[in-house]
Amino acid sequence: GAMIWLDVDCKIRQLTHDKASLETFTHQFYGVDNGSYVTRTYTFNDVVAALNKVAPYDWAKFLRTRLDQHKPPLAGIAASGWKLTYSSKPNSFEKAMMAKYHMVSFALTLGLSLNGDGDIRDVLWNGPAFKAGIGSGEKLVAVNGKAYSSDVLQQAIVAAQKDKQPIQLMLKYQGQYRTVPVAYYGGPQYPHLTRVKGTPDYLDEILKAH
Repeated sequence: GAMIWLDVDCKIRQLTHDKASLETFTHQFYGVDNGSYVTRTYTFNDVVAALNKVAPYDWAKFLRTRLDQHKPPLAGIAASGWKLTYSSKPNSFEKAMMAKYHMVSFALTLGLSLNGDGDIRDVLWNGPAFKAGIGSGEKLVAVNGKAYSSDVLQQAIVAAQKDKQPIQLMLKYQGQYRTVPVAYYGGPQYPHLTRVKGTPDYLDEILKAH
């Protein structure tokens, strides 16, 4: 949802030559009956009509396209003057989150995240771990025959990119052990935002404190 509204914000700025933004829309749309505690419901068409008052456009098609597609709505990133890139280095936000919550994320590689003890907390739908039959609640105890640590798992991901051999994960669940091969050969992947030169930097403008 946030990504779609980022896209809406950038489109409003483009259409109005920076004279209006998503903030203009929210003031008008949510500003009715100021002070009232009575719930005011609304429909999709109400949202479209309100957007058209801010900046005339085919908002129904714009929103439906993004709501109905079966992939992440990333167009707002490009519209804001940035692009999504990937590297083997974690971004600063991810490093801070991992340190704060003692979590290790391999979501974009193996499709799972773990706590510091190797307990699998989340498995990404249809990712490599999911396809290998791994579920949350299991404990990762060894990787390719070595005792688990986040560094050992990261090294295995790097090695698999070179030798194209499945990563062997030994798992423990309710006193039972099993070893599962996970076929992932794409190497370490962490998302980063990279500035696109020569385009308006709407994202920086949006994130400024008011």
